[in-house]
Amino acid sequence: MATWRLTPKHKKSFIEIETWKKGKLELVHDIVWYSGSLTIESTTKPEIDLANKDGLDPDNNDYGYDFEFEESADGDGEYTYPEGLSAAEEAKLETLIENEELENAGWVYGGNEYYLIGELELTQIND
Repeated sequence: MATWRLTPKHKKSFIEIETWKKGKLELVHDIVWYSGSLTIESTTKPEIDLANKDGLDPDNNDYGYDFEFEESADGDGEYTYPEGLSAAEEAKLETLIENEELENAGWVYGGNEYYLIGELELTQIND
């Protein structure tokens, strides 16, 4: 069984979206990573459309491979606050984010999703 690394060919094409929930509220964090990669275990070279014109959602694709997150570096993110918050509530939420205290305030991590945009490179890293 070989391990293959899948990376976007161009920088800032590895996207992560993480969500946090508290009751009916949802906080979304969009992160554009300067670089990032996924790995695939396969006995043969994975057949993946490296042109990737429609983008790749590793959790929801037709390839049939189990993509595993490997790494990401130098991200720049932006939060989308729940609708209907007052300015004071947004400021409080901003403070919780800055101090990494969302969980302490009752927010539950809802998971993350990755997307690879544009051309891809596939490299065998071991066999």
